[in-house]
Amino acid sequence: MHCGDRHVTHNIDPGNAERRKVLTGSIKLLVSIGFVFLLVPFFKSIPWPEEATPENSTLILADSLTPGRPLLVTLTDGSQVFVTRPDAATTRNLHDISPDILWYGTAPGLLDQEYLVVQAHTSLDEAISYLGPQANWAGGFVAKSGAAWDVAGRALKPFPGHPGGNVMKVSNLIPAPWRRHDDGVLLMPAPVVTTPAQNADD
Repeated sequence: MHCGDRHVTHNIDPGNAERRKVLTGSIKLLVSIGFVFLLVPFFKSIPWPEEATPENSTLILADSLTPGRPLLVTLTDGSQVFVTRPDAATTRNLHDISPDILWYGTAPGLLDQEYLVVQAHTSLDEAISYLGPQANWAGGFVAKSGAAWDVAGRALKPFPGHPGGNVMKVSNLIPAPWRRHDDGVLLMPAPVVTTPAQNADD
């Protein structure tokens, strides 16, 4: 921006820029190997401005969330996420799931968060939907391919009561960044992973 004959520029914290660069690269790498829940600490460490609500955030009021039931939300960039406010029963059910039926390990602290937020599609861009509790199924996400996840987004192996019956290994669902708000939770579109353009001669 111009101010008289002077050029005024905003200072950019090189530390924050580097952290965002590392975050973007980490997302691309971790999604490719399936351990996407290790991204949770990265998302929680993104520097959010405390003095104002980020312009591209979406506020979901806590009162609008049914405890334990995921809500599908469309964000400002058109992407969709599922946000869940776990109650005591939901948290207990998540902890009770045997590690033997999980394709991957659980990131530390994941199951004890105030909110659980995952993208509404798989790492292969397949849409997911929420399926409520039934028989031996405590409720979670499913895809047309037959894959299933709990409400924390952990990929489940076949087990008695598995709603999809998929026997192929699948990735965990991709977590989405969020920040607690006095009245609920602020949701942000996930950082975009870009690939440098190549010259035609390359």
